[in-house]
Amino acid sequence: LRYNATPTLPLASMFVAAGDKRVAIELTNALLASSDAIETNVVADRLVLLHRSLVPSVYCLRKRFRAAELSENARLALTLIHDDGHANAGDVRRFLGVAGQKRPDPGDLALNELMRDFWIDRGPSSVPKKGIPYLPPEGYPYRLFEKTHRELVREGDKLKPEDAMQNLLRAFCGAAGPVKPRKLAAIFRLLCKEDELSAALAAMEA
Repeated sequence: LRYNATPTLPLASMFVAAGDKRVAIELTNALLASSDAIETNVVADRLVLLHRSLVPSVYCLRKRFRAAELSENARLALTLIHDDGHANAGDVRRFLGVAGQKRPDPGDLALNELMRDFWIDRGPSSVPKKGIPYLPPEGYPYRLFEKTHRELVREGDKLKPEDAMQNLLRAFCGAAGPVKPRKLAAIFRLLCKEDELSAALAAMEA
């Protein structure tokens, strides 16, 4: 988890691991800058850091559920990011004409939609020395996922979904400890169907 953990969500927290909010954000930016991790929102509907070794598996699983068409705002935001190379949330809001609206605004929703289907991801940013550490003056840069991570995309395209599912489960269960199947289904609901999860768990047990 990028931020704090919750009692009902068996995911490790960067804030807890680092022991300090500012250090956690500095480490997050370093991991994003080195491409040792990417930020995604496809696990438990939360912002999480995903180690690069698991990115191909998660990409393989999620791309199967991409919507046939993007919403109009997401399509416009993707066009902006494609044409400019990157854009922050403020750029997207201004482009959509929704600056100043109550958050989450249409710009936030468009970026969430694009990130959820691996059209974009977030790059590293600076950490202000004073003030709130997670509010850099230049904003968070969003860029095209498949252009930024070509190697990981190629690996994901070669994977079979059943192998990708087992890769993900082995990594998750090895770190999280005992987790009930129902909780797993909730955490990974954007990546697989329940029968796929059951089949993968059965194969692991066997």
